[in-house]
Amino acid sequence: MRIAMFGWESLHSIAVGGIAPHVTELSAALQRLGNDVHVFTRIGNGQEQYEMIDGVHYHRCPFDFQPNFIEEMNNMCRSFAYHFFRIEKAVGEFEIIHGHDWMTVNALSEIKNARDKKTVFTLHSTEYGRCGNVFYGGKSWDIRNLEWYGGFIADKIIAASENIKKEAQRIYQFEDQKVTILPNGISLQKFKREIDTWNVKRWQSVGVMDPICLFVGRMVVQKGPDLLVEAVPSVLAENPHTKFFFAGDGHMRSGLEHRVWELGVQHACRFLGYVPDADLVNLYKACDLVCIPSRNEPFGIVALEAWAVSKPIVVTHNGFDYVLHNVNGLKVYD
Repeated sequence: MRIAMFGWESLHSIAVGGIAPHVTELSAALQRLGNDVHVFTRIGNGQEQYEMIDGVHYHRCPFDFQPNFIEEMNNMCRSFAYHFFRIEKAVGEFEIIHGHDWMTVNALSEIKNARDKKTVFTLHSTEYGRCGNVFYGGKSWDIRNLEWYGGFIADKIIAASENIKKEAQRIYQFEDQKVTILPNGISLQKFKREIDTWNVKRWQSVGVMDPICLFVGRMVVQKGPDLLVEAVPSVLAENPHTKFFFAGDGHMRSGLEHRVWELGVQHACRFLGYVPDADLVNLYKACDLVCIPSRNEPFGIVALEAWAVSKPIVVTHNGFDYVLHNVNGLKVYD
């Protein structure tokens, strides 16, 4: 089967958040099952427009940037559709087109209207959830419309968890039989290596015996990094040697960097920005605890990655159906 996968990020183009490993690993797994998989994604600096990686065809599509993010995604979708039609003419018909989140909806729409392809739409999260469980107007309203339309034109909707299925059905009234829950998974292979934890701690000038609390995720309201920052003084009052590593980027980062100075805990906090996959594994292995303080969590793949290296987790009650309090993690209220 020939499958076209559309994602605004992947590990082999531009990586931003959890969609990147999902698209990358899913595409490779489908290829191993004997499918011909083509990923249409953005192009990063210095990257080739075409490359085959792990048997998967990567088509990195250039397009014009815009200050308006929705318009930029529209440009991306037009580029995706253009390159899809070009590739289909060269290699033969695609049986399935599969888009990930609202950013790809207009590409799915253009292709489906022109070729009537079987269409799959994966919701990794909702705009409501990304906004911290608030319905905003303006661009947020436009994004919610795209999420609804993606589900409307799709033959099948995939939700990463029961939580996101219920949320999407409540907001968009999707038919129950149209939505399938397919929980995320991870590849354990990358975690099967030994590291020197002292080297990781020395990299950030941390004492060899200092415990590390690790946050991994985008610095946005949905992921709740501010909730962890506000808790830092209380933790230091109990264990003054604790260090807090924040791995990820986003619009809240500069404000949080300022906030830790206001709280007088800047010495205990490290804001690392985007961390490449290999270095992220090192952080998981070197830390003592992974904290996931999400205000809304569609799935929480960070929890699986923490478990892959046998690290304890602390999560909120906002999702995480698979975490049982005091059994395989701790659950707290935000």
